[in-house]
Amino acid sequence: METNMKLTALLPALLLATTTVLGQGAPEIKKAIDAEQWQKAKGLAKALVTAKPSSGEGYAFLGNIYLESGYPDSAKTVFEKGIAAESSYALNYVGLGAVKLETNNAAAATADFDKAISLTNKKDPQTFLQIGKAYTAAAKPDYTRALSYQQQAKLIDPKNAEVYLALGETYQLSKKQNDAYDNYNKAIELDPALLRAKVDLGVLLKNSRAFKESAEQFNKILATDPNYAPAYRELAENYYLWANIEPKTYDANIKQALTYYRKYVDLTDRSVESRMRYADFLILAKDYKTLEQEAQAMAQMEKSNKRILRYLGYSAYENGNFPASADALTNFIAKVETDRVIPRDYLYLGKAQLKTGKSSDAVTNIEKAVAMDSTVAGDLEEAAKALFTAKNYEDAARLYELTLKNPNSKSVAYNNFYMGMAYYFNYAAKVKGGKDSTNTAMMTENAAILVKADSAFSKVIALSPASPDAYLYRARVKRLLDDEKNPQGLMIPDYEKYVELVTAKPDFATNDRVKTTAIEAYSYLGAYSAKTDKEEAKDYFKKIIQLDPQNDYAVNSLKSLN
Repeated sequence: METNMKLTALLPALLLATTTVLGQGAPEIKKAIDAEQWQKAKGLAKALVTAKPSSGEGYAFLGNIYLESGYPDSAKTVFEKGIAAESSYALNYVGLGAVKLETNNAAAATADFDKAISLTNKKDPQTFLQIGKAYTAAAKPDYTRALSYQQQAKLIDPKNAEVYLALGETYQLSKKQNDAYDNYNKAIELDPALLRAKVDLGVLLKNSRAFKESAEQFNKILATDPNYAPAYRELAENYYLWANIEPKTYDANIKQALTYYRKYVDLTDRSVESRMRYADFLILAKDYKTLEQEAQAMAQMEKSNKRILRYLGYSAYENGNFPASADALTNFIAKVETDRVIPRDYLYLGKAQLKTGKSSDAVTNIEKAVAMDSTVAGDLEEAAKALFTAKNYEDAARLYELTLKNPNSKSVAYNNFYMGMAYYFNYAAKVKGGKDSTNTAMMTENAAILVKADSAFSKVIALSPASPDAYLYRARVKRLLDDEKNPQGLMIPDYEKYVELVTAKPDFATNDRVKTTAIEAYSYLGAYSAKTDKEEAKDYFKKIIQLDPQNDYAVNSLKSLN
């Protein structure tokens, strides 16, 4: 479903925001991480590092916070410092392995994980638990490996609620809902105060579209702890999905969703990390004015966070500030790693460039977006039509070609028709003037454009065989493709079909535009027939005179044939 696809693309951390338990100390840090109070957790972790500089624990906390907040380079630096401080502390090696999984270096990650296991007390499940979570949260998740490590943690400590919570989350992400349900309940049985497991049960209900029951589950959690932020976030997402599944409830449920998300942000110390989640949600809710305000506020808080440029670019475009949108997204794409650019970044940049007159660059960026995700091509029809109307036929044809890559398109015939016309008029624009030697060379050089136009009109005819204009334009294209010195009459079948269709319409005699094009068809049919069948040619010219008695070409042609 498109809504779920968008949610997955824009909010990849929603299901992965799990409690990170690193070691058995620093309960306040663990509590802050679980509550998604990243700023507070970061401050506490830094304080722990300062207080115990020779201990690896504080570094492991801090590195993990950076990693979950989307700063893998900073996380790597911190984990390495932790190893330098206490080389026997296993969880900094787990952290390094998790960073390497983010860069798709699985072999190097395995070496780090093996090193961590070699340093682990046989009665301590945490190393296996955290390795499992690393595989679950990786750029390319490996749920089978995650489960194998988490099962080892379970063997070591079968009464550890955190182990069952982690198993439940991995099963949920791997679409094994029943196993997830059983493990969440086991976690709650072992630790009734474990709110995260109760939240995850609500998520199971939400994902099964039991929105009412899901809301009830989250509200029960808030009755226990009205300041537990993750429950508000999940309530917001529950109402967002509910709004999209049941359109009649959209306005009320979106309003409710935004209210809950604002509450979430307020309870998570309004850190950049929680505000970025809110920004992602504002994109889904299409509240671009608020998004722009949030993005500008975040830019003042954290100038080095490149992702904020994405929010500035999206919101500026939707709020009509196209130059600012193009600038922000150009900077974003230039500054971040290639694998952090998503299709919609290129799409928004391309659309902003279209609005600022840079159509060639725009189409190039939109092509990049469609190459990454063909479904974004569904947003291009309006832009393609605008280019066509502006007589920018070359770029219009490129955009229409991209619209046809959308597997969900319901306008295939329409888009093929306009693509064909764009190619046809683009050819005409390139090949101007008379039949001198230069222009003849241009015609030969650009014949491939006509072949594309012919293919587009042929597709229209296959999809909608009663569309007269497809035959008309294909006839015109084939007339240009025919051998000028020794014509084969390539256009004849299409002109014949065109007049057959239009003359059968009840308004034919009163439709001046159709009468004009019918005269065009009869003129070429008559001229070609005159070579082999004079009587047939006369019939065509007589039909022209019936439509236009003063038509000099038809009158003179009849005289020459008599």
